[in-house]
Amino acid sequence: MKTSVEQLDGHTVRLTVTVPASDVDQAIERAYRDLAKRVKVPGFRPGKAPKAVIDTQIGREAVLAEAQEELLHQSYPAAVDAESLNPIASPEVGELDELVAGEEFVYAAEVQVKPELTLSSTEGISFTVPPAEASDREVDAQIEHTRERFASLEPVEDRGIEGEDFVQLSFVGTVDGETYEGNEVDKYLYEMGRGLMPPEFDQGLLGLKAGDETTVEFVIPETSSNQEFVGKTARFEITVHEVKAKVLPELDDEFATDAGGYETYAEMRADTKAKLDEAKRTGRERILERKAREALAERLEGDVPEAMIRSQRESMMRDFAEGLQQRGMSVEQYAEATGYDMARIAADMQEQAAMMVREELALEALFRTLGMEVTEADLDEEIARFAEAAETTPEDIRARWEDTRAIEVLTEQIMHTKAVAWLTDPANVDIQEEEPAAEAAEGDADETATEE
Repeated sequence: MKTSVEQLDGHTVRLTVTVPASDVDQAIERAYRDLAKRVKVPGFRPGKAPKAVIDTQIGREAVLAEAQEELLHQSYPAAVDAESLNPIASPEVGELDELVAGEEFVYAAEVQVKPELTLSSTEGISFTVPPAEASDREVDAQIEHTRERFASLEPVEDRGIEGEDFVQLSFVGTVDGETYEGNEVDKYLYEMGRGLMPPEFDQGLLGLKAGDETTVEFVIPETSSNQEFVGKTARFEITVHEVKAKVLPELDDEFATDAGGYETYAEMRADTKAKLDEAKRTGRERILERKAREALAERLEGDVPEAMIRSQRESMMRDFAEGLQQRGMSVEQYAEATGYDMARIAADMQEQAAMMVREELALEALFRTLGMEVTEADLDEEIARFAEAAETTPEDIRARWEDTRAIEVLTEQIMHTKAVAWLTDPANVDIQEEEPAAEAAEGDADETATEE
């Protein structure tokens, strides 16, 4: 087989393939044999009908068409490999000449191929990532969250209701003077400041003590869950039975034991920090790679083929739909449940796909710029890892993958991995740690006060 490539516009090439006459003759012979087995011819056993009968039954043109299809299926992948092309879409073959026994078969395919784009520079790449360790403020917040869970409610009698109290109350409500379902509540423990009722309701309770009664009126806002009440006047006749304040436990050894079985509060705090640090390190690695890829993609020069973006978007949509299906939900049901319309989902997928393709092309450009290589040892290592997971042999995995061009996909994955490793190494790029927003604000305030 002979092949040649001609560069066309953009990322498209014309691949010309010449199949030898001997291969053409063999393909025609196989087509006759296969059709003889599939077509029932009276008076002949399956597979024994002569060519002339096959021609009469289904036509010589059908035989040649089947042979031609086989030649295309076999020769195109081989031609792509021979010319080291990396197609990103199905080829456009166009109209083909009919096969002629004893003659070469020549066809041309226009193929969109993955471009080898370039980077504006690999110098001075910089990005910020979250700190690798938890701050004292974050440790305090985590312990405070645990402390809230162990809080107790204690009655208060020496003051009125405040903004974070719990109030045992009863009320009778009306809307524009009319009762409604569930309008009477008896001795319900109501938490102030949680937004369970409009702010006017909470305001009406402030300062009241156990045994007090009051009436609260307000216009029902548009945010109400019951839209037919919006704009109408709500009236609540309220009786306060008891006022309770939330009391947090002291931050001491007893709290540490009750909350987590620690011997001391210092031990609890140290363990909390260690767990937060571990979570931060895990999350930081993902963020580090994402930030590095984004920073590199900004330096990619050249146009990204729409065919690559479309293919990536379709793959993402399939994965998204399959994920929803496993949860017993369709894409349409998801859109209805979340309030996202299909157009917005498609637009989001398009944007994400474009960024992913751009990042991968940038990683491959970095790989080439740095003169990196994917060695046989690299492939062997990855294939061995997959073989172990699949409980088979590396030889079996390699044989199957070479038949399906999966080796090319694996090679690209290794390229990306090596490029990311270089890109996330502080020796190669400037990786800065973000300053926690709250602490940064306090620092700025301190500096301002000092200046004054």
